[in-house]
Amino acid sequence: MQVERGIQYFPIALFASVMGVSGLAMSLRLFENYHGFSQWSSNIVMVIATIMLLINVVILLYRLIAFREGVRQDFNHPVKMNFFAAMSISFLLLGALYIEVHSNVSLILWLIGTILQFIFTLLILTKLMWVHEFKFAQFNPAWFIPIVGNIVVPLAGVEHASPMVNWMFFGIGVVFSIIYFTLFMNRIFFHPTLPPPLMPTLFILLAPPGIGAVSYINMTGNVDYFVYIMYGFAFYLGLLLIFQIRRFVTIPFFVSWWAFLFPSAAVTNATFLVYEHTGEGFLLLVFYIQIVGLILLTIYLFAKTIGLMIQGKLCVKEG
Repeated sequence: MQVERGIQYFPIALFASVMGVSGLAMSLRLFENYHGFSQWSSNIVMVIATIMLLINVVILLYRLIAFREGVRQDFNHPVKMNFFAAMSISFLLLGALYIEVHSNVSLILWLIGTILQFIFTLLILTKLMWVHEFKFAQFNPAWFIPIVGNIVVPLAGVEHASPMVNWMFFGIGVVFSIIYFTLFMNRIFFHPTLPPPLMPTLFILLAPPGIGAVSYINMTGNVDYFVYIMYGFAFYLGLLLIFQIRRFVTIPFFVSWWAFLFPSAAVTNATFLVYEHTGEGFLLLVFYIQIVGLILLTIYLFAKTIGLMIQGKLCVKEG
């Protein structure tokens, strides 16, 4: 059977790769600043993430012009629709990375990301409220992405916006994450397991408490009981998922594997910030282990994604 392929089938989920590489750049930046190293490695990764974002945005705009119906179908899909918010998160993360490089560039990226994030949150939550073709069995961790984006806003927002704006977005993200997590526990405990292509999205569960701890520390400048709760929860979830690692490594590679990277980077960054404020030495060791893991994971994901491109399996019509 002939498989349809072409740019019209470019996976919207690849925006998650921009998120992941941006998260790695943040981890490298923390490592460099702590040791007083030059920021060359984090800047190189930041530039790579910027190029990846531009490529993804240009392709999406081209699809909107040439294959609008395909984009519309993606936005009505119970899984793919959530990855549109990965675009706004990518802008927000790059906005945070560019603060130390160029304040005006950071502001522009943050504004674009914040506006898109606000729009996507409204549109997707409205769709979930009124479009009842979706079934509860379709609920999966990718649905967290439009919610998590709100928690990302304060990363650069502390430099560009008032506390009220940052806390509003933070509150939206945290409260809805609690609601979504409750729904997901019902889904994962009492319904059939996730299909293999969606299994990597389980790591997205790390993102709300992980990036939540980072944003909270950035906004308050403190590590208090709320941070301990979020970081402890994220750390335990990470251990729980690592305990299931055999289930992940035995499935074929899908674009959804990029879902491993950003949540892992979020917890890595939280580890360093908690160490920085508490001085708990073992956390610094954990941070070193985590950052090595991020680098190896990033290399692996790039290699497998390039492999899909070479084989002509990246942009194919799903059956």
